[in-house]
Order: sequence, then C-alpha cells, then structure tokens
Amino acid sequence: MDLATRRLLVDGARAVQNGKREDGRNLLIQYVEKDEQSEEAWLWLSGALDDPNDIEVALDNCLSLNPNNIRALQGKDWLEEYRSQKSRNRY
Repeated sequence: MDLATRRLLVDGARAVQNGKREDGRNLLIQYVEKDEQSEEAWLWLSGALDDPNDIEVALDNCLSLNPNNIRALQGKDWLEEYRSQKSRNRY
C-alpha cells in the first residue's frame, strides 16, 4: 500500500479521536474504497458514522475480517442496546 493511501487511515483515525467525526468519516470512506480488507479502517469508520444501519454495516465488515474483534463485538452490543432503548422510548 502506498503512503498516501495509508495516510487516509491515519489521518481519518486521528480526526475521529479529535472529535472531527465528519472529517474522519470522509477520509476513512476514501480509505475503505481502496482497501475493503482493513479491519482497522472498518472499526474506525464505525465510530465516525451517525446512522445505526451504517454503523452496523461497518461493524459487520470488521467482524467478517475478524470474528473475534473485541471492539467490534462491543460495538454490536452497544448498537443493540441503543436500538432497544430507542424502541422503548417510542412508547
């Protein structure tokens, strides 16, 4: 992988860490378009997305590469709880 492509991942993750989720999301999407096999990129992207369905896709992509990724499994648990809470609050 070339340095410019790797930079998308590094800069995207850094942006997410610094609270610049939209910037991070844009960089990470560019990265996964070039490397769909990056477990790390899918995990970071899941933290930069807003829509629960998109988050689930990113987590599922991460888990398809490594079914034992603890952080992705925790993300799926969080997402399930989030959806459950949202469902309960509708009534």
